[in-house]
Amino acid sequence: MKRSNPALVLIAAMAAGCARQPQRVAGLVEGFEVKSAEPLSALGYGKDKQSQATSGPMRMAAPASVAPSPAPSSAPRVPSALKLIWTAALQVEVPDFRVAVDQAGRAAVALGGYVSDRQSSEDGAGRERGQITLRVPSEKFDGAVSALKKLGRVKSEGVQTQDVTRAYSDLETRLKVKRETATRLREILSRQTGKVSEVLEVEREIARVVEEIEQAEGERRYFDNQVSLSTITLVLFEPDAMVNPGAFDPVKAALRQALRIMGESLGSLIEIGAGLLPWLIAVYLAFRAALWRLRRRA
Repeated sequence: MKRSNPALVLIAAMAAGCARQPQRVAGLVEGFEVKSAEPLSALGYGKDKQSQATSGPMRMAAPASVAPSPAPSSAPRVPSALKLIWTAALQVEVPDFRVAVDQAGRAAVALGGYVSDRQSSEDGAGRERGQITLRVPSEKFDGAVSALKKLGRVKSEGVQTQDVTRAYSDLETRLKVKRETATRLREILSRQTGKVSEVLEVEREIARVVEEIEQAEGERRYFDNQVSLSTITLVLFEPDAMVNPGAFDPVKAALRQALRIMGESLGSLIEIGAGLLPWLIAVYLAFRAALWRLRRRA
């Protein structure tokens, strides 16, 4: 029987210990998972089912009381610094022109606006049509257009937007520069101790700058008015009867034309008679005088 080598025995013992080490580590891990799962489950967390089946790494689920965060809104926002001029043009067929005009004016006043212009005309058949210009606050522009469209049958509609933000910003910059220039010129004038001609030159320059400031402020007031109040041009007209002509419409039109001609002729005769009447009276008086003289001679 051969003697066993001590070195070989030691190596075999170490190999056996290493083979049992993974089983111990796995047992320790499983024990740690079981112990740590107890306090986590009390807080509302649980272990994933797939992790329990495979004894893999533990996963924590979010508590049920926590709601998912809402998605950020992607709706575009219009910058409040924009300077927009809104205009609209409407053509509406209405059953009664005067009633529609009154309703349009009252609608504009109810929205905080007013009627800035009004024109109307009447054709030979007695039908009326006209144009009304309304100014309404820009924030109520859509409501005003919707209200006016309810007056009758809309024949045409147009809306335009003019962006004057850049022009308004440039105007503000020019105003700021002009005011600073006027301030510096006034400081120079207050310290001016030179010739009278130099003082007068500074005063003329101040007057020129002040005039430019007033013009720029007038332009800014115009922009502010156009931006704050939108313009709506409304054309109203009554239905055209010639669309469905009646059997006697030509006769009526001919009679109206004949009456018009007769009236014009009668007016012309009256004018001619009024002009000839003094001459006729003079001729008659001369004739009577001549006749009287002839009778006396006889």
